[in-house]
Amino acid sequence: MIKNVTVFLMVYWVWAISLEAQVQFTQRLEVETQWADDEFIVIPRNEGMVAFRFVSEKPFSRRNVFQYVVSDFQLHADGSPHQFSLNENYELLGFDLDDQFLYVLFHKGSQYSPERSIFEINLKTKEVVELSLSTILNMDLQDFLVFNKKAVFMGNYEYRPVIQVLDIVTTEVATVPGVFEKDAKILQMRKDPELNVFDVLMSRRDFYKKKIVSILTYDTNGNKLREVKIEDVDDPSMEIVEGLLTSSYNYKQALIGPFGLRKKEAYQGLYFTRINEFGEYENKFYSVSDFDNFYNYLPDKMRERRMKVLERNMERGKNTPIRNVVVTREVNAIDGYYLVYNDHFVSSSSRYIPRDGMYASNFYRMNPMMGNFGSLYNPLWMDPRFRNTQVTNQYKYLSAQFILLDDEGRIVWDNSLNLDNSSKNEPMKFGEMSYDGTNLFYMYLDGLQLMLSQIRNGEVIIENEPFELELLNERERIGDTKEKSLQLTWWHDNYYLLSGKQKIRYQDDTGKEKTRDVNFFTKIKVDDFI
Repeated sequence: MIKNVTVFLMVYWVWAISLEAQVQFTQRLEVETQWADDEFIVIPRNEGMVAFRFVSEKPFSRRNVFQYVVSDFQLHADGSPHQFSLNENYELLGFDLDDQFLYVLFHKGSQYSPERSIFEINLKTKEVVELSLSTILNMDLQDFLVFNKKAVFMGNYEYRPVIQVLDIVTTEVATVPGVFEKDAKILQMRKDPELNVFDVLMSRRDFYKKKIVSILTYDTNGNKLREVKIEDVDDPSMEIVEGLLTSSYNYKQALIGPFGLRKKEAYQGLYFTRINEFGEYENKFYSVSDFDNFYNYLPDKMRERRMKVLERNMERGKNTPIRNVVVTREVNAIDGYYLVYNDHFVSSSSRYIPRDGMYASNFYRMNPMMGNFGSLYNPLWMDPRFRNTQVTNQYKYLSAQFILLDDEGRIVWDNSLNLDNSSKNEPMKFGEMSYDGTNLFYMYLDGLQLMLSQIRNGEVIIENEPFELELLNERERIGDTKEKSLQLTWWHDNYYLLSGKQKIRYQDDTGKEKTRDVNFFTKIKVDDFI
């Protein structure tokens, strides 16, 4: 008996040590701050990260100083933070990165002012140039992209979508054709700096209210290069709900997302559209019965009941609808394979969002390269109808679903992780994933803890293991952490970036205990659990 207990304790000790080593806090950068100051907005980039915020020169005055931090992947900052004063009252509207430049879009005066400006910040030389946007339409902006010295503005003008391209060097403006249509909605814009083009995913309804999804490709002069219309939905009662368009791989692209019943809040499954270099496409549709592990997030008995219902429906030739809401958050294209991440959640509203666009629900902008922004709600990404109303919904997250598809759309594996009915006030992406072709790590914040799951070749290895926030200096202690300030994003390889605001307790040279307020940036490594 004693021998068995000893063996058990040794196994448990080895397991605990291995688990603890799976999450490592490797580097940390701190910026001294005031507890009431704004949080930094953190943007990963090819050479590290950049973060910015607005602060006040004097207590209780307006936030008239733009402050930013630039670091490499080791969180070494070059004399950061840098800052410059804003002479007028500027309201943040949007931002984007283009190589070594950070572009920040402002309203002058307030968000409803017709005057707008772009600040071009050279992250190497720290030179700042302001560019007035007097030649851009006074549209209700919904997206802002910059690449290769061209700025793309997308919004609504006279109740129709419009896209304009500004040449930052010459200040010439071009309005793109093919989108200014009645009942049209833009689902997504994505830039491709290497090909010097951008894609527009758009939906509209014809005379018979049938939904048509189109993919339009434009060059940086606003010329339409290609249009692909996705019309072949096998069942006329079904339609594409939303979708994410991938980057080009061997001149091929994929469009992936949920589909459901026309004009109803009923989700039926997932679709995969493969598009070749000639604009020809092929659709594949998947229902719940195609995913072996769709119900893996449920307790055993409940999962068994759902599987029995699924089997009975299959015997009767009936499709099993997906209860509640499924949203495709991310598609990771690696060497001809597509890793799809879906969130499955419940909304307190009977009609939680408009069905014809992602921008109204923050889905597109809440992507891994932009972060979740914590408690920051930028008016650029909110439905205009809700900007001045007190609309409060609750979103209860049930599961995170992951599907690996090959180039032909065949399912390699699928699995689901339990999100324990966690609640959010915004329908944003719940967690962050990293994937190396074998190991998938999924991490999210639960209060002041990090929760980590691992899937290896489709099999769940660990699920929702908690990890406390740590400091690198063992002589310091965390006095307090501002929960709403925390932002977690995947950074590169198997590293994540955590930022937020903390009170740090330490002893000075005389041994007296002191406290400092800091904004911190911490690099976190996740390792394979053996």
